[in-house]
Amino acid sequence: MNNVTVKENRLPVGDGFIYSKTFEPTANSDTAAILSHGFNSSHDKLADVAFAFANCGVYAVCYDFRGGSLFSKSSGGSKDMSVATEVQDLMKVAESLEEKGFKRIVLYGESQGGFVSALAAANAPKMFCALALLYPAFCIPDDWQGKHLYSCTQVMGMEISQKYIDDLPQYDVFERMQSFGGKALIAHGTADSVVDISYSEKLTKYFKNASLIKYPGEGHGFSPQSRDKWVKECTQFVLKS
Repeated sequence: MNNVTVKENRLPVGDGFIYSKTFEPTANSDTAAILSHGFNSSHDKLADVAFAFANCGVYAVCYDFRGGSLFSKSSGGSKDMSVATEVQDLMKVAESLEEKGFKRIVLYGESQGGFVSALAAANAPKMFCALALLYPAFCIPDDWQGKHLYSCTQVMGMEISQKYIDDLPQYDVFERMQSFGGKALIAHGTADSVVDISYSEKLTKYFKNASLIKYPGEGHGFSPQSRDKWVKECTQFVLKS
């Protein structure tokens, strides 16, 4: 970690901004990774992955979605957040990396951030070279599609509005993944009660080049031992992609 430089940044977006931290290796790299957090999480929860990437020569960016959590340092409120706005945020970060001259961009995402990363990769397949996903929340359309919120409601401690539901993809999200030709690595716990592992098993079949690592007994949030193992697995995957 001593070989990694960490910097804080604010990327202007409209009247607001996206807060991020960059984890920069000592040597110049043409590869960058964008790390996307889960629902009501934050960039800080991804620092272990970012340090691992940067220590292996990959420029890593952790950021907060606008309105993406109670702990977000980015602008915006959770009532204005949706999967669609998070895809927009990710693309803003990706465009800023292209402007910096990075030729290869890898996406890493956890839970809702994994779902968002996969959607972004499928929507702009030429922009990204690989995906590493930890229990990606492909259950979101099934959980929310067709519901109506007559007022804001709390989910996992955070308020969302009808916008969250109205902005959901109106297409088969699994079919859409076929447009992404890069490599994908997915990890999922067999005891996940938030996102059933069957979603990742199905997802693996739609990517053109994907592998699924199953973690026996792990839920939505890995034990320290499994987390360390996963960080090593996905770092090696990124280096080989």
